[in-house]
Amino acid sequence: MKLEIEVNVDDNAADKAELQEHLRREAILSLFAARRITAGKAAQELGLERVPFMELLRQRGIPYIIYTPEDWKADGEAIEKLATRKAG
Repeated sequence: MKLEIEVNVDDNAADKAELQEHLRREAILSLFAARRITAGKAAQELGLERVPFMELLRQRGIPYIIYTPEDWKADGEAIEKLATRKAG
């Protein structure tokens, strides 16, 4: 999907290309933070490899992985099931 927005700023307020790239980058990070796009897609759109993308997220305070207590519980239950199957 391609989205175009219009922002009215004075000609001398900002370099158009810089502002456009800044807003594009912020939109991509916002979409990733809201989990609307994957980490891989966000990194690709930003032109970053995985580790530099993760570093950018760290600098911005955006978690790369959200691991909830519910995830922890589900993982524990899955491990118990696997252990039971293996033992039986």
